[in-house]
Amino acid sequence: MENSSLWREGKLISISPKALKTLILLVEKRGEIVSRDELLEKVWKETFVEEGNINYTISLLRKTLENKELIRTISRRGYSFTATVKEISQNGKSSPEILTHEPKPSAEKRPFHWILVSVLLVSILFVPSFAYLWRGDKPATASQSENSEAMHAYTRGKMILAARNVENREEKAIEEFQKAITLDPTFALPYAGLAEGYNAIAVKTSYPQSLGNYAKAKVAAEKTLALDANLAEGYSIRGWLKRQADWDWQGAENDLRLAIQLDPNNATVHKRLSQLLSTLGRHDEALAEVKIAYKLDPINDYVLSARFPILEARREYTEALKESEQFLRENKGNNYAVRAHATFVYHKEDFAKVIEIGEESLAKDSTKNAFAWFSLLATSYYKTGQLDKADETLRQLERLAQTDTKALYSLAMNYAELGRPNDAIQALQKCFEAHEERMAWLKVEPRFANLQNDLRFQKLLQTMNFR
Repeated sequence: MENSSLWREGKLISISPKALKTLILLVEKRGEIVSRDELLEKVWKETFVEEGNINYTISLLRKTLENKELIRTISRRGYSFTATVKEISQNGKSSPEILTHEPKPSAEKRPFHWILVSVLLVSILFVPSFAYLWRGDKPATASQSENSEAMHAYTRGKMILAARNVENREEKAIEEFQKAITLDPTFALPYAGLAEGYNAIAVKTSYPQSLGNYAKAKVAAEKTLALDANLAEGYSIRGWLKRQADWDWQGAENDLRLAIQLDPNNATVHKRLSQLLSTLGRHDEALAEVKIAYKLDPINDYVLSARFPILEARREYTEALKESEQFLRENKGNNYAVRAHATFVYHKEDFAKVIEIGEESLAKDSTKNAFAWFSLLATSYYKTGQLDKADETLRQLERLAQTDTKALYSLAMNYAELGRPNDAIQALQKCFEAHEERMAWLKVEPRFANLQNDLRFQKLLQTMNFR
């Protein structure tokens, strides 16, 4: 269930993990009644949630599937998935194909397909309806493929890339996208998938590997648009790469806005535009884009957390702390949720609490984003008078920064806070030369407040086209 995703005609549908888990549970127990207690136990286990959230999730699923009849409410008992299921086979594995009870489509038309990919592969076929049908003589485009194996490879790639807990997911997804391209070189979507995969690897790696992966991502993005100049996915990733890799702010905004024109209901593009606008200091516009993304996908973790960097850049720490506490309650054990919460506790200057959270997190996993914890802890130790611990933690961060520009960027924040502006500027200059992607936040990062009047800092902003 953790590696699940929902697809429609080869396109990944944005849906929250909780909504997807609910759908999978209903499909697995098709024809049976799933009680609200069972939903709470299996979907929201170890998470505090009001029962109204179940109503909201079911309503959202019905809207997503665009067929209210598929999920039936059984008064005072629960919910039931009503479609008929038959077994199909793909890659030697048996999976259910779900059909509605409607008449068979005519020869001129075929039904719209929904694919629910998980431990099971579920194909939900919806019957004649203006919302789901297209004419059989409609010409194929580069955003589609008549090669079913190419479509399957693309679908698998998107599924893997979207899965958070798959080891080396980016490399595995790229392998599937490359298979799809080999099977159908004119199929545009796998190239967009390649660009997303290489971009994800670039974000995780440091110089010089990051630059090589950004270069591969750019080539794939351009190929996507060469094959289909009206593909929103192509403009979305190209615009994001212009922000991440080129610091071409205007070019990034142009591409992202064009992607929205082509696909106004794409929550990911609205989120990306919000992050771009915030890095430029246009926080009100950024919040407006997040609001749109939230309306499109109101319980997606990535959308819910999109407000955090904007609120941090606006110095709205009280509101951010409140939202991060709620996010943490709903995502227990999520490393990002814990770190985001600790960040706003830090900005509220509750340094003892930061130390408690940070030490506990490092004790559980001393490798995942250790540099971020070291950065928060080093200054927190200084602020609470624990100078020996502060020095040791800073030395640990400095050792990481020798080979990791993400750690170097975090170290620059510590230097700025601890009254070492020369060291901070030197570290930032190295991050600039290595094209560290976190430099995109340089203009609005609150931990660089002590550098704002430094002429060297202002020159660096100007070099990055911020001023």
